[in-house]
Amino acid sequence: MNRIHFLRSVWSDIILLESSGRYALIDTGFERAYPRICAYLDSLGVKELEFILITHYHKDHYGSLPKLLERYPVGTVYMKKFSGLNITDGSGKSASAAFNEAELQCCEDMCAKAAEVSKLVIVDGSFDRLRFVDFDFRLFGTTDAIHEMYEDPASPYYHQIRFGENTNSMALYAKVQGVGIYLGGDCGNETLEYPKYSQPNTQYSRAVGEPVDIYKVPHHCCGGIFSDEVLSILQPRYAIATNYTATVNGQFAANRDQLLSCRTQGESTQLLCTDCCGYRFTIGEEIAFEKIMQIPPIYIEEIPVERIDEYWPQHIKYLVEDEIISGEEEIAYFSGDEYRGTIKAHMEREENKHHLAYFVQEGQRIGVCSYCI
Repeated sequence: MNRIHFLRSVWSDIILLESSGRYALIDTGFERAYPRICAYLDSLGVKELEFILITHYHKDHYGSLPKLLERYPVGTVYMKKFSGLNITDGSGKSASAAFNEAELQCCEDMCAKAAEVSKLVIVDGSFDRLRFVDFDFRLFGTTDAIHEMYEDPASPYYHQIRFGENTNSMALYAKVQGVGIYLGGDCGNETLEYPKYSQPNTQYSRAVGEPVDIYKVPHHCCGGIFSDEVLSILQPRYAIATNYTATVNGQFAANRDQLLSCRTQGESTQLLCTDCCGYRFTIGEEIAFEKIMQIPPIYIEEIPVERIDEYWPQHIKYLVEDEIISGEEEIAYFSGDEYRGTIKAHMEREENKHHLAYFVQEGQRIGVCSYCI
């Protein structure tokens, strides 16, 4: 059986490959995703990983790698090393020299740890193919483009720090049982004055040269990642975006619209976002997918006025933590009987009634709210 699992994630990539009972990971999300990754791997009975591949050195891709190396035997770690010349960090904020220096050290430490417990392969331009049972991947973006443009005296960017590490992101393409799979990493499509690395997504799409069935949209479906040519070539049947808010409901909705209208034959592209659940694709004569790792629903439990005293300490705690109230006198007033009595009166009136409620998930109270109708 061949399957590809896109684990639940936001602004990060976690992709599990499965073939003939063997498993491998492409990217590991943020460090906070580690418990979620382990829970899912354990639910599948995964005891070891053939490899972990890190498409580029941003925390939303390498974050859980160190802990996963402690938890599971891993045959090989394929690492795209950090260039050390980042103009921005993984969140798009300006990267200082101190940040780059710290990330360089972090990368060296991570590589050293990987080499202790696994076989470490540093991905460079000589490495462009990766075989995993029935998955035979072509790799794109394996060179250190940032360093090359920085060090080349003929480059318009010679000795200029102009790029973020996404410029060094890998992308992968494989055809499994006739199903085309393209995993876009965080590759962009910026037009550069250095032709070798200009519009990488266009270059990679030309190399693929045909429509694909499963498309992990580059860079969380954000920014200028497409061109008409890219989508006219790939025409994905299923597109997986690791950010619903920015893609479907936010500032990059234009990317969504391009995706949904790019197919020239058959039904329009089906866009799946991994914010609230993951997706598992089973590859065969037909492609089947199902939801995985769904966030359990959150329920509202009304707090009746006679139970206000049990709720009140939590209410004051939120007011203080959210800096709505501060100072001893203010905290004392809002904790006292006069204010509590006012809220009770508002809860008992007929018009503009005040409500207090708990948020409950899987039987546990995880938060509270206060509102009027």
